[in-house]
Amino acid sequence: MAHQYQANIETFKDWLRNDVFPLWSTKGIDRDSGGFVESLSFDGKPMDVPRRAMVQSRQIYSFLTGAKMDCCRTDLAFEAIHRGTGYMIDKFSLPSGAFSYSVNPDGTPKILNPDLYTQAFALFGLAQAYSVEARPVYKERAKQLVKYLRKERTVPGGGFTELDEKGNVSFKSNPHMHMFESAVAWMQVDRNDQDWKDLGKELVDLALNKFIDPQSQVLGEYFDSNWNHLRENGRFIYEPGHQYEWAWLMSLYEELTGKDLKSVRHQLFLLAEKHGVSKTRKVVFDEMWSDYTPKTQTSRFWPQCERIKAACRLGTEVSTGQEQYAQAADDALNTLTKFFKTPLEGTWYDMASETDTFNGTSAKASSLYHIINAMEEYANLRGKLAGV
Repeated sequence: MAHQYQANIETFKDWLRNDVFPLWSTKGIDRDSGGFVESLSFDGKPMDVPRRAMVQSRQIYSFLTGAKMDCCRTDLAFEAIHRGTGYMIDKFSLPSGAFSYSVNPDGTPKILNPDLYTQAFALFGLAQAYSVEARPVYKERAKQLVKYLRKERTVPGGGFTELDEKGNVSFKSNPHMHMFESAVAWMQVDRNDQDWKDLGKELVDLALNKFIDPQSQVLGEYFDSNWNHLRENGRFIYEPGHQYEWAWLMSLYEELTGKDLKSVRHQLFLLAEKHGVSKTRKVVFDEMWSDYTPKTQTSRFWPQCERIKAACRLGTEVSTGQEQYAQAADDALNTLTKFFKTPLEGTWYDMASETDTFNGTSAKASSLYHIINAMEEYANLRGKLAGV
């Protein structure tokens, strides 16, 4: 008898193959100016809005993963990756070695700010492109970026500064999580280079020693310059979606290095499960306080994706209680499908309200990175978990 998860896998692969990639490989790529568009309206038209470097990077990953899943033609995917990487390097590179935040649709500069989040994803996109074709220019550009960060953005206690458009400095865990993701990606495709190993170790150590609060065991979002949690009435903010994401990334890092992170990873996952998911609505909350109470009752789509990934991968490691992980993955997948009920097949809503209603008139290209990453993990790993 076929299990429900097998039907889920086929349904989503069909959706990617028949709706998502036909749409985003045509309307989602600018054949004239180059690069990937920022978003599509629900009538299938590219939005006339600035394009972020982060979107270029994420779409490089999305098309690569789509090809791996046999949901996008390999020749089409590789052409998109090649063009998108060239566009990112050409249009977003700054003399410092950093990448700018955004350009106008015609490719002219828009926001030059080299925010850390953008740098993390530029490094990630270059790793994905390098895995397709090991061009020296991709690695050289990645090295220039790391050199810039080491020279200009280093924090004495480890990690890097975040910058806004006005030059204000802040200290956040989220861009470091994506920098850790990019370090892991480079470690996977360029295994002998010590720079990637050093970057990965620095970032995982920062998470273990500073980001995770010893008392509550949750991983905070906002810090002072000494990596102390910024608190309000004794509490700090954390995001269940990021708990899942860190847990998943640490599992990849453990596979590469052998560093034992199992207890930390499962603790992050189980705390997110216990406190960060509505038991009635079965959605992951966006933000929580460190006393485990919800700060917001809204739910963006992406934490559901991170719950799927973490549940599938971490669930394969436990000998008892796999059913809990399987159920979490299935519940998150069922919740995620609600975000896809838009006027245009192959698109998605970004956020569910407190009453599980959706609004919006366009879909962000940046979302596909989360969706397809979750789909790939579910397709590859869900069958290894006990439970129907």
